Amino acid sequence: MANVQIVFGSNGGNTKMVCEYVGQCLEDMGHRVKIDRCEHYPEDQLTGHDLLILACSTYEHGQLEDHFKLAFWPRIQDVDLAGQKCAIIGLGDSKYDTDYNIESGRILQHYVETHNGDLIQASLMINKSPLSQLETTAKDWAKKLSDKLNTKSNRVF
Repeated sequence: MANVQIVFGSNGGNTKMVCEYVGQCLEDMGHRVKIDRCEHYPEDQLTGHDLLILACSTYEHGQLEDHFKLAFWPRIQDVDLAGQKCAIIGLGDSKYDTDYNIESGRILQHYVETHNGDLIQASLMINKSPLSQLETTAKDWAKKLSDKLNTKSNRVF
């Protein structure tokens, strides 16, 4: 069983919905999951989890969602994620921007990579409404994450 921390930024609710769904999937697979909004999350607690998932939607022309960009992003720039296993959830909608519609996922991935985090799986990137992708794409992604966490845990024991 792994301790998973999900930190998300969501304005319209889609990112929150995906995080809650992924969290429930991981709990159903035996993991302990805690989900927090980014604007309320202390930056000094980003490390020390079996897995940290950062999640954010994309707004404007390839920008992070406002809560993430304004309230959280400046506070985490000096955080060293060395040794922290991470995963990313990025959302966007091509009807608003065809070129940068899921840029949040790429921005968060770059953040983890440049702050010494260990991305253990390809990012979950959801374009358009997530409703049709929960039972398929999101569930499959959570299952792969769980398998990786369980495999690593089995090596320790």
